[in-house]
Amino acid sequence: PNAVGPGSLNWSSAPEFASGKMPTQLDGVSVTVNGKPAYVNYISSTQVNVLTPLDTALGSVQIQLTNGTNLSAPFIANMNAVAPAFFLLGGLSYVVATHADNSLVGPMSLSVPGYPFSPAQPPETLQLYGNGCGLPAAGLVQGSATQSGALPAFPSVQIGGSTASVTYAGLAGLGLCQINVAVPLSAPRGDNPINASFGSASTP
Repeated sequence: PNAVGPGSLNWSSAPEFASGKMPTQLDGVSVTVNGKPAYVNYISSTQVNVLTPLDTALGSVQIQLTNGTNLSAPFIANMNAVAPAFFLLGGLSYVVATHADNSLVGPMSLSVPGYPFSPAQPPETLQLYGNGCGLPAAGLVQGSATQSGALPAFPSVQIGGSTASVTYAGLAGLGLCQINVAVPLSAPRGDNPINASFGSASTP
């Protein structure tokens, strides 16, 4: 919309949050996934981010965007019960993770004023963040602005080729998955590949 201008708009100012709900439109922009309204998180002139609605459908689903009275051509995407992915630091291959004190995990060279990074130290427990981990055991309320709960089964996590002990996995916010893992003593020094497997689905 013209009102957004050259910048962008996110749901932090949406009035729906005052009543405990997520917004299904921002400034006239809305999206449907498999015919159900998605929750619009961010809009700009080139990008729209949404949180998908709860749906048990699997396979091909139709997605369509509305901007005021304009409707996009529908397109098809594949929907799975679980499609896990870690969040990555912008433009880098480092997973977003924190130490127990909530400070950032990574090489010290990534530090910028106000955001210091430090490497993980075995056998400390880290908090890893991503999305697509599936529904918590207790389920969720469609459209609720509060989403949390442990997953019915924890993923298997490998760090540097060694199995890490998972102490928690679940939703920690709107579409936000948190996995707590202890860094294996056998993990090599330096950068290590990390992977989480949820049955047959794995993180990239």
